[in-house]
Amino acid sequence: MYYQPIYSSVQREFHSAEALVRLKDTSTIGFVSPEEFIPIAERRGLIVDMSMIIFDQVCRFIQEDNLEKLGLQYIEVNLSAVHCMDNRLVPQLTSLMNKYGIRPNQLNLEITETTALDVNKYVAGNLGKLIEMGCGFSMDDYGTGYSNLSQIVDMTFDIAKIDKSLVWGYFESTSHKQKVLLSSTVEMFHRLEMQLVAEGVETQEQAEVLEKMGVEYLQGYFYSKPIP
Repeated sequence: MYYQPIYSSVQREFHSAEALVRLKDTSTIGFVSPEEFIPIAERRGLIVDMSMIIFDQVCRFIQEDNLEKLGLQYIEVNLSAVHCMDNRLVPQLTSLMNKYGIRPNQLNLEITETTALDVNKYVAGNLGKLIEMGCGFSMDDYGTGYSNLSQIVDMTFDIAKIDKSLVWGYFESTSHKQKVLLSSTVEMFHRLEMQLVAEGVETQEQAEVLEKMGVEYLQGYFYSKPIP
């Protein structure tokens, strides 16, 4: 497991961190990208088993390294679409939290925009139970899927994570439309009373502009690469 810190532009300190799984074959091909091994795990029916290994490692980290001493409020963990629909999800996570003695609010579960918009009764039931327990939720990779804004209004998310493609498009493109897209997205979510994380922040200029827009949390190589 690696962790990438998330900076609070309001508190002026690191606020949380995102858990990222890495795979390295030390005897043959070396580093394997998550973009390769996660789809394979999904196709082979191994993604739930992998997710539980990840959650176990994260819960152990929260217990052993003491988030409060690190100045972190919670750890963000990605929740796969398959696991969202698994009726074992809630008891599995409850068992792990009890095993390591951690509070539900020390976990913030990330669900991709596409998964969030493809809600069925199992997804809605599982997420509702976890929210009742005290887990937080973020909508990850906003801007990469086919957004259904009318559905987003009805979803219970604490935070929306703006995908790096929207952030980079604002700074790298000469198109006025790209700039309007990001600023309008920030304004929309704030009017919906949701907080924002901007992903892919790589320069001081980007950080300062996003902070002026009112983006509450910033994540990217400008602050820190994912670290073990």
